[in-house]
Amino acid sequence: MMNNAPWALVTGGAQRIGAYFNQRLAEAGFNLVLHYHQSESAALALKTQLEQHGVQVVLWQANLAEPETLPLAFQRLRSQVPQLDLLINNASIFEQGALLESSLAQIQAHMHVHLTSPWLLIQEMIKLNTGPSAQIINILDANLAHRYTGKSAYFIAKKALETLTELAAIECAPKIRVNALAPGFVLEAIDAVNGGPEHKDINLLQAKVPLNDLFSAIEFLQNNHSITGQTINIDGGSHLQCPPYMLKN
Repeated sequence: MMNNAPWALVTGGAQRIGAYFNQRLAEAGFNLVLHYHQSESAALALKTQLEQHGVQVVLWQANLAEPETLPLAFQRLRSQVPQLDLLINNASIFEQGALLESSLAQIQAHMHVHLTSPWLLIQEMIKLNTGPSAQIINILDANLAHRYTGKSAYFIAKKALETLTELAAIECAPKIRVNALAPGFVLEAIDAVNGGPEHKDINLLQAKVPLNDLFSAIEFLQNNHSITGQTINIDGGSHLQCPPYMLKN
């Protein structure tokens, strides 16, 4: 039985930052499209937790690295979800590779996940019913401010997503606002060893960005209906000065 609560979709929503976003959105009363690719067991476990908040949760399996499959996958989703009020393009991959060494497969994977699939999802969302404060939030990276070549495919694709944010804000207005968040160091990489970098190497404030600070920026954007086409850095100042931990990778 459908309720009248708004619906949110967070890509990469079954684990890590995406799972945290879904938990906080459920606490705020959002019905959720719980997206995952291969993390089915994590998605099922999270679905059970989220439903304890009295919201509806629809599982949605989709491979963002294969954007040609998204239109059909979204068509299946439309039959289950009456509207979409918040889209957070959060899914990400983060691979090492200098510009002159990146393979075609690596370049394409990063572009598909960080640019092509978010672009297609924006096109799909504009076709749906939305509430009066509908919004798309793209998750960028505060270190895009620096010319760092060690993960070139990642940085170039994320930089393209930043441009997509601005262009989509123009074309989606006035129906949907489009903004971006650029986090600094929030969580260690999945393959981090020895607890990750020292705090003094993270940013000017020498502290990780708390997940709560990241979500409070989402709340701010949800509550302020006059902002579109903007990127907010949530990074402890790392956009001002390339953090030492980046130079060590």
